[in-house]
Amino acid sequence: MARDYMKEGLQWLARVRAGWCTQEVAYQQGESSYTVHASPGISKYEKSTVGGVTIESSMWDFLINADDFPAEFEPEPGDVLTMDSKQYEITNFGEDGCYRYCDPYHTTLRIHTRLLGDTIT
Repeated sequence: MARDYMKEGLQWLARVRAGWCTQEVAYQQGESSYTVHASPGISKYEKSTVGGVTIESSMWDFLINADDFPAEFEPEPGDVLTMDSKQYEITNFGEDGCYRYCDPYHTTLRIHTRLLGDTIT
């Protein structure tokens, strides 16, 4: 069987990103919680209305290696990520739903969120 260099390269990139370009975040889903390493980012989008008005917005995204979660795990709207004393709620983003895979091998998840605000201490 031939080597899949693309798959190997994407797996290597996910390991390097996790080791050098992430920070620890808390992921809460119902009663379950996970500590994962995530790379925060922002997705910007715009939508034009029938009247010609353009609405621009953005949302926080987090890149997380799929291997950081149990095999049966799937992000759901309403889950909460906590990073740097701020909470982010997982939310749907157009046709993507609340997440999508960044590659065809399902190595990395891009999870869409909205900022809720500071955590209560």
